[in-house]
Amino acid sequence: MDAFLRFSNGVKNIVQSVLGWIAAALLLVLTLFGLLEIIRRYIFGVVFEWGQDAIIVGMMAAVALYIGVTQTRRSHLVMNAIVQLCHAQGYYRLVGIMRIMVSAVVAVFCGSLSVTGWPTVSYAIERDLSTYSLLIPLWPFYMLLMFGFGLMSFIAFLQMIEDIISYIRGEHLDSEMELTTDI
Repeated sequence: MDAFLRFSNGVKNIVQSVLGWIAAALLLVLTLFGLLEIIRRYIFGVVFEWGQDAIIVGMMAAVALYIGVTQTRRSHLVMNAIVQLCHAQGYYRLVGIMRIMVSAVVAVFCGSLSVTGWPTVSYAIERDLSTYSLLIPLWPFYMLLMFGFGLMSFIAFLQMIEDIISYIRGEHLDSEMELTTDI
């Protein structure tokens, strides 16, 4: 069990460090490019025809990459008032079971989005779909989105196993409630 926990933490650390930095760098570069486009438009009166499309699709791709990072922190969806109430009332076993169930639901839901979204990628490739400026193909964005959902599903699956191990060990009985969690 400890070997699995080390593996899971290693995977999550790699995802946070690599994809987190890539998404942050992409967002920074696109924000600076957007500012450059504003300056070019209002001072010089010219813009790149494809600039707006590149910024929109690029930022959406960065967010698609970052959803796996948010899952590693269990902070992609913060709605934990009921869970905190159950924890405060001493229903520790219920909180442990809810963590397992939510991790399973996230893994199945995001996995199904990832699997069923691949026909969209192939459709975009076959039809040669592109942005309004007709310079940027859409299939790489769709592929990044499917990758993001697949990664989120994989991480939620690892977290479900971590939650099961924690429940079996009884760690839910003596642990503090996380301030940010996905349940």
